[in-house]
Amino acid sequence: MLAASVARVRRAAGLTLSAVATRAGVSPAYVSQMESGAANPTVRTLCQIADALGSTPAELLGGTGQVTAAAAPAFPPRFAPAPLLAQADGHHGIWDLTAPGASRIGARLLHADLGDHDHPTAHSGEEFALVLAGSCRVSVGGVVRLLRRADSCHFAATDEHHFTDPSDDLLMLVVLTEE
Repeated sequence: MLAASVARVRRAAGLTLSAVATRAGVSPAYVSQMESGAANPTVRTLCQIADALGSTPAELLGGTGQVTAAAAPAFPPRFAPAPLLAQADGHHGIWDLTAPGASRIGARLLHADLGDHDHPTAHSGEEFALVLAGSCRVSVGGVVRLLRRADSCHFAATDEHHFTDPSDDLLMLVVLTEE
């Protein structure tokens, strides 16, 4: 299917093998091999060929290339400074920074408080944690890392994970996606 697609799109665009090869940064022989089905391109090369043809990898693989995102629910933006208590010595807590009505992501600011993630847990979606100050340990799928200021971790929340050993000055931004 890929071979026929590449040939069809190239011919429809009125491009020669050499023109596509030059645009994609590959040899004309390689483009010819793709069209005959003799070459099995890497994802990177497939993307380069698709770009050279003015197409997408999805279209070349038989898809429509039309990605329709579900309409995001409307909600007003939230503009707010980080809570001052999050920077106060001796005050621990978790603050929700998410705009009211938002449903695709949630953002939280944690100050030396790990909430329900201080023991192994798993849930749907993804998580991204960025340490703004201090340190803690994160365990994801059995891999343990020490996170310090400016370190981050992005993972599938379906992997068992938890945070431990927060320093007293830990300040961490956590972003969670919807299911």
